[in-house]
Amino acid sequence: MPTQRKVEIVDELSDKMSRMQLAVVADYRGFTVAELTALRAKLRENGAEMIVAKNTLLRLAARNAGREAIEPLLEGPTAVAFAYDDVAKVAKVLLDASKAGPKPLTVRGGLLGTSPIGADGLENVTRLPSREQALAQVLGAVSAPVSGVVGVLNAAVSNVMYVLQARIDQLQPSAESAGDAA
Repeated sequence: MPTQRKVEIVDELSDKMSRMQLAVVADYRGFTVAELTALRAKLRENGAEMIVAKNTLLRLAARNAGREAIEPLLEGPTAVAFAYDDVAKVAKVLLDASKAGPKPLTVRGGLLGTSPIGADGLENVTRLPSREQALAQVLGAVSAPVSGVVGVLNAAVSNVMYVLQARIDQLQPSAESAGDAA
């Protein structure tokens, strides 16, 4: 029978897994408490967090959140980093941690959304555009056709105005000549 505390932990982990855009599973053995604390601080600065939890609780949370693809990575001492915003920045921090130090962080893999990525896939994630860049690209793609339509409509309205002005100009001399003749 699960304890109330374990149920709360699973609920909290389920919430994190359902909100995350990137989850990276790593083996933290060899890291000192100070090194792990420094890594967590860097991750927090970039809108992410790293937790250490029992694999059984992580498996339950993954099933609750519909992220079962992460389960094969949950073996041995496990730390999971959850990125909620800028996945590229977080991936860069974790990639740097996996290459630095006397005992680097051992990345096992993770999830990008609901898609599994291997340990080597983390480098590809660092190349993704930031949220702001992605929004700018989408806005540019949406606004370009709208600008074209506005230009075409503006040209059509201008052409109608030119035709009307030309017709007015044609009718005005006739009215003036009729006034001169009287």
